[in-house]
Amino acid sequence: MSSESTPAAPPPSAGIAAAITLAVVILLAGFIALGTALHLQPLYAGFTLLWFWSTVDTSDLKKLPAAVIGALAGTGTSYMVQIGAATGNTGLVIAALLLIVLALFLLIAQRLPVIFNPSYMLFVTVMNAPLIQAGENFQNVFASIALSALYFGGIFLIGTRVMASRAARTANA
Repeated sequence: MSSESTPAAPPPSAGIAAAITLAVVILLAGFIALGTALHLQPLYAGFTLLWFWSTVDTSDLKKLPAAVIGALAGTGTSYMVQIGAATGNTGLVIAALLLIVLALFLLIAQRLPVIFNPSYMLFVTVMNAPLIQAGENFQNVFASIALSALYFGGIFLIGTRVMASRAARTANA
C-alpha cells in the first residue's frame, strides 16, 4: 500500500513571516479600534471566531457561513443556560442541556452541519465558562461575532480577489 501525499510547502522566509505578522497586527488593531468605536466590549468572541475559522477552516471563505452560524447557535444555547440559571428557570436550563446533547449527536452523525459543527461546540463550551456566564452581555457577544465575520471575512474576500486578479495578469503577461 502506498499513500500519496503532497509535500508540505516550505516555511516562509523570515522577511515574509515578518511582513505577514505586521499585516496581521494591523488587521487585529483595526478590529479592536472598530469594536471599541462600536462599544462592543469584550471582543474575545470575535477573536474566537477568527481563530476557529483561520485555523480549523484554514480561512476558507466557503466555510465561513457555517463557522458563523455555529458560533451564533452555540452562543445562543449558552445564553439559554445563563438566562435559565439567572432567573431560576430550571426548565430552560434543562432544555438548553438537552439541546447540547442533541447537538453532540447531530455533530457525530454529521447531520445539519451548517449549525451543529465544531464551531457550535467551541462556542457552547467557551460561553458556558462560569466567568463568562456570571455576567456577560450576550448582545455584545453576538455583535462581536457578527462584526468579526464581516470584518475579517470581508478582508479575506477582498484579498482573495486581489490575489486572483494579480495571478490572472501574471498568467496573461
